[in-house]
Amino acid sequence: MGIETELNLSPTPGVASRRLKHPLLADRFSAVAELPPGLSPHPEAAGKLPSGHRVRLDESLQPVKALPIETNGGMTAVAGFRTVALACLTHLQSNEHGLCESDNPEFVHQARVAIRRLRSAIRVWKPRLPQEFVASFDPLWQALARQLGETRNWDVFLAETLPSILLAFPEGDEIVRLSQYARKRCVVNRTAARAALKSVDYSRLLLEFAAAVLALPEGKARRLEAFAPRCLDKRAAQVGQLAAEAAGGDAPARHRLRVAYKRLRYALEFFAPLYPGDSLRNYHQSASGLQEMLGRLNDLAVAGELTAEALPGSQGEALCCWLAGQTERLLPELEALLGDFHLQAAPWRTQ
Repeated sequence: MGIETELNLSPTPGVASRRLKHPLLADRFSAVAELPPGLSPHPEAAGKLPSGHRVRLDESLQPVKALPIETNGGMTAVAGFRTVALACLTHLQSNEHGLCESDNPEFVHQARVAIRRLRSAIRVWKPRLPQEFVASFDPLWQALARQLGETRNWDVFLAETLPSILLAFPEGDEIVRLSQYARKRCVVNRTAARAALKSVDYSRLLLEFAAAVLALPEGKARRLEAFAPRCLDKRAAQVGQLAAEAAGGDAPARHRLRVAYKRLRYALEFFAPLYPGDSLRNYHQSASGLQEMLGRLNDLAVAGELTAEALPGSQGEALCCWLAGQTERLLPELEALLGDFHLQAAPWRTQ
């Protein structure tokens, strides 16, 4: 069955808008090659989006979270990837306008989550995807994720970590310098993030990636219900190995565990319709709670790095020691959450 998407091209000022329809493309880059000079393509999701994904200029902008993805066990593996990847693009583009026009840091966060989910999907389905597809697009999404990640780090530091530091250290020239530096970095990084999302390179990435996803060959039509358990087993095994390393490890070890948990959690969300019932919900809640704790620990580790950047040498030594103490205070709670998670039965093995 053919798959068709409608791409709305937002041209440069003075050029009339036009709409292109793309069937399942044999040459995924042909649409870009045919564009007239000076036209900046910027695709939008076709048809009517769910109400939560609409952004109207006459309404207050609101950040948009990822919606449940409608996969099913009867899909082929590649059709499952296509469904997930296009949903991630919709999530990303639903937050574009807010990121570019609003100072609400949640727009940056949701755009970054959308890209992380998309890159996780590429990793989950990597054995079923053409090598050229992965090699072409994953580095481009990674570069954009890093751009938004730098913005997000300073947003979190300014909104969540700095207030706690100010309570612990209400006075001092170092605190004033740290606050000023953090605010400047937030402005600089937000400007860079907006420029990235307004660039022709980003528009072309959206167009080329969407066309490439639609053009993916089915290959061996393996069903999603047979594909999912092996993927989840692999990610759960990675988590188990890294959890053992992180138990007595340092911040980098905990960060590796956090990344692995995120990938497992996203995979669970991609395959959620295949495993209805309490088992998946309990497993997912436990994984989410553990990921939240790992996120708090990661924020403290990043805050130490940002503080050292803002106050090099001995200037920020007292603040960095305080942040390290906050980390030590949370480690027993991390151990308890790890123990609870390992007691959860894997829902894809209990069907």
